Amino acid sequence: MLTVMQIVGNSVIGGTENHVLDLVQGLEKSGINVEVICPRPGPLSEQLARLDIRAQFVEMVHPWVNEDYLLDRDAISNLASLIKKKRPDVVHSHLYPAYLHASLAAKETGVHAIVNTAHNGVIRPRDALLSHMTGAHTIAISQGIAHLLKSVGVPAENIEVIYKGIGPEHFEDDIETLQRLRAELGLESRLIIGTSTRLSQEKGVDTFLYAMRQVADVYPDIIGLIVGDGPQATELGHLADELGLQDTVHFLGTRKDVPVLNRLLDIFVLPSRRETFPMTLLEAMAASRTVIATNVGGTTEVITHAVDGWLIPPDDPWALSKAILMLLKHPARRAAMGAVAHRKVVSHFSRDRMVQQTLAFYEHLLGMSSRSEPLWFPSLWLSRR
Repeated sequence: MLTVMQIVGNSVIGGTENHVLDLVQGLEKSGINVEVICPRPGPLSEQLARLDIRAQFVEMVHPWVNEDYLLDRDAISNLASLIKKKRPDVVHSHLYPAYLHASLAAKETGVHAIVNTAHNGVIRPRDALLSHMTGAHTIAISQGIAHLLKSVGVPAENIEVIYKGIGPEHFEDDIETLQRLRAELGLESRLIIGTSTRLSQEKGVDTFLYAMRQVADVYPDIIGLIVGDGPQATELGHLADELGLQDTVHFLGTRKDVPVLNRLLDIFVLPSRRETFPMTLLEAMAASRTVIATNVGGTTEVITHAVDGWLIPPDDPWALSKAILMLLKHPARRAAMGAVAHRKVVSHFSRDRMVQQTLAFYEHLLGMSSRSEPLWFPSLWLSRR
């Protein structure tokens, strides 16, 4: 039986950790033996335990300056000991602290396939150095990240683009729950524009608020829903009040019923200034919603303009309001675009497809005949504890 060790550089649950949970469950369903290592007990290990998966712990996260991390030789030694004990065919790391330590430990112990997933746009020159020295292959979650990896020197042949995927809960249409939620929120039959995102500067929620002020002048009964939390929550609340949107825009905070909330929307908006790969956009598209998003980062790899969504420039409330008003006036076009968006997610961005592509990548690497001798280096090229 194939054994895969997933090593994660965090113990909380965010986008990366949810992806790991999806991958672990999907691999186990495919008959793969999965081991998980994270830095310390926390929400991630608790969620794994609920799935009957016991995580093991190796502290490997030692922040340094400028979003960098220190190399900890004890962490490498401890990971190497676990690798020798479990004898995985594949060691797959997520987040830079895990990549830094897991790739070196896996190389030292002669693991057949060393894999890392680049989940965000923070790419370091050391990514290339690790790739060259350990033979690690990197899964990029978008073409944009693949381009960044190449730009710092990661060999193109060591990069594979595999998009993240979303689960079946985002495709399900529960009419009874939907009606109950609409009544609970007091939304009646009003038109609803919404977004689900982190309330932080790069997500451009202020742009959404300025646009909603213009839309509300044309549609006084319009409702705006903002799902999520973050460092700008208070500031954005004050901005909504200043714009006179107290009765128009509702801040719902963090919610676990996003799949149902998405189905309340007539239009989903993602006004980000920067994006790596927008999972919330895929979730809305899976619910057959019409989506408007800024043409930044991985968003352009998801949306085909005017076919399955609408692309606008970032930081442009006028363009956003204009797109919203145009689509509100054409419900048939909204429905058609939403249906095309749904089909795209089913065929290109499902969780099952992501798992199968990742498994196929493992099998490809294991089928490669070259296997270099274990290499160890005292290395002055990395800061260490």
